Amino acid sequence: MRAGGYYIALPFLYFISILPFPILYLLSDFLYIIIYYIVGYRKSVVRANLRNSFPEKSETELIKIEKAFFQYIIDFFLEMLKCLTISKEALLKRVSIENPEVVTNLYNKGQSVIVSTGHYGNHEWVNQVLPFMLPFQIKTIYRTQHNPYFNQLFLNFRSKYGVEMIAMEEAYKKINTKGDKPFLLILANDQSAPPDRAYWTTFLNQETSFFSGTEIFAHRFNVPVVYVCIKRIARGKYRAVFDMISTIPKELPKGKILEQHARKLERDIRQDPTPWMWSHKRWKYQKVNGQYIDVNYKE
Repeated sequence: MRAGGYYIALPFLYFISILPFPILYLLSDFLYIIIYYIVGYRKSVVRANLRNSFPEKSETELIKIEKAFFQYIIDFFLEMLKCLTISKEALLKRVSIENPEVVTNLYNKGQSVIVSTGHYGNHEWVNQVLPFMLPFQIKTIYRTQHNPYFNQLFLNFRSKYGVEMIAMEEAYKKINTKGDKPFLLILANDQSAPPDRAYWTTFLNQETSFFSGTEIFAHRFNVPVVYVCIKRIARGKYRAVFDMISTIPKELPKGKILEQHARKLERDIRQDPTPWMWSHKRWKYQKVNGQYIDVNYKE
């Protein structure tokens, strides 16, 4: 069953991937009408997340953000399929780094770096292009998908330009492996974390759980931590902006790194909420009066 679905879908995925960008975005505009107005995919989840995150905004303002998000997220998924065939030259035209010196200065001192980020902007394109833009060995932590065929497909395109993809369950072992040069380790930390092992803070007006891995790795290996925001500067064009969290993580108290990550991500979302994954069940778990509760999103 899994293999059958994969091999049926594969030709369609590659067909979309080879479309010229103007045609790709025309397809995106058409799919937006279908998905937003007819299918209504996860519209209730998006609406609930936006309403809880921005209680100060009017219904008109929230609907405007909601529509912009759906237009963006369809662009993003088609852009992700473009990763199957996109060239180095095309990536370099569409992705830039505003301040690479924040991390290259650390590389010149022989230091590795942990980059803490969120699912904000096109992280897939940035992941692919970084080996051409920075001198580090690029490593990215990923969560294994249930379908092994699609899991391998994603691994193939994410690693085709030199990124080392590391499964979450193998992270401790592989991060500590000695390499020929300093590494830059990318961890996305904005999905719902198991409540009993998470760091909790107020984020977008809600008690929110964050995975602790970023801070655990930083303390254990004493590796500087940098936050990155992937700004959408135009349709199909992105700019990565680095923001230092700490060059001496072992000297910070527990929770400080994660708190700074949350504040920086929240700042960016408030400045431009469109390119964040509002369709994720981000607040699947909530903490109320010290008790963990499951939130039942209505689809």
